[in-house]
Amino acid sequence: MSKTLSEIREEIDAIDNNVHDLLMRRADLVNSVASAKKKEGLQIVQPAREAAMIRRLLKRHTGPLPKSTIIGIWRELVGAVALLQSGMTVSVVEEQKDSRGWELAKGYFGSAVPMKRVGNTAEAITSVLEDDTSFAVMPWPVQGEDMPWWGHLFVQKELSIITALPYGAESLELSNEKALILSKIEFMDSGNDISLIGLELKSDIRRDKIQDELGTLGMEVLNIYSGASRFNDGSRVHLVEVLGFLKDSESQIEKITKLFGNDYYNAVMIGGYPAMPEINSKDA
Repeated sequence: MSKTLSEIREEIDAIDNNVHDLLMRRADLVNSVASAKKKEGLQIVQPAREAAMIRRLLKRHTGPLPKSTIIGIWRELVGAVALLQSGMTVSVVEEQKDSRGWELAKGYFGSAVPMKRVGNTAEAITSVLEDDTSFAVMPWPVQGEDMPWWGHLFVQKELSIITALPYGAESLELSNEKALILSKIEFMDSGNDISLIGLELKSDIRRDKIQDELGTLGMEVLNIYSGASRFNDGSRVHLVEVLGFLKDSESQIEKITKLFGNDYYNAVMIGGYPAMPEINSKDA
């Protein structure tokens, strides 16, 4: 015997109550975790764990609810609870009127986290350095850029790139606009990551040579963005995307230093981002 509309609605109401009870219970547990982290000196916000959690949920997900909706629900939940934990705030660089940076930031941090617009990358970097904001949503690197903003990370080593946006898109490469999140939080291993290496080399070193040389160290280079250096005459800076989380980074930097020899000026690990969750185009 099929259920009446009234019976179906009653069942939905009961489910809604159960979901709400679980959300409240989850928030209480997360607050307990936050207190424990503070006592142990651990960072409260952990993007790597959040990424692993969403991958786990997507792996078990079935039914008509789109995967992109699942990501949105959990990002909103994580953002709201993280706000309660740490009082975090976000600055968003919007150098152009048609920038989608604000939308990308809302999609990741949720609607509860306070955000402010800033007009340039220098202001955003300063806001994080001086603890005015916890995170800065920065423009995606542009090839051949003059004095790229990520060049600051060669010297501002307390800052790291920790996440790429949009989070949960079908593909970063297919996104109309992308962004990177900058913070004092350490970039950590999520189990499926892209690492970012900053290199300053002599200006006549080609990107294909950089890729080949790093390949001898077992690194799979995905992209290289290059720009004018702000440090040394006759040099260029390169932002190199490498597949995987690079463990023992100090040892890796030492190997890179020896690898490029006289062509070398500087090399730094400047963070990375969890690889995007896999979403089929029909679900995006």
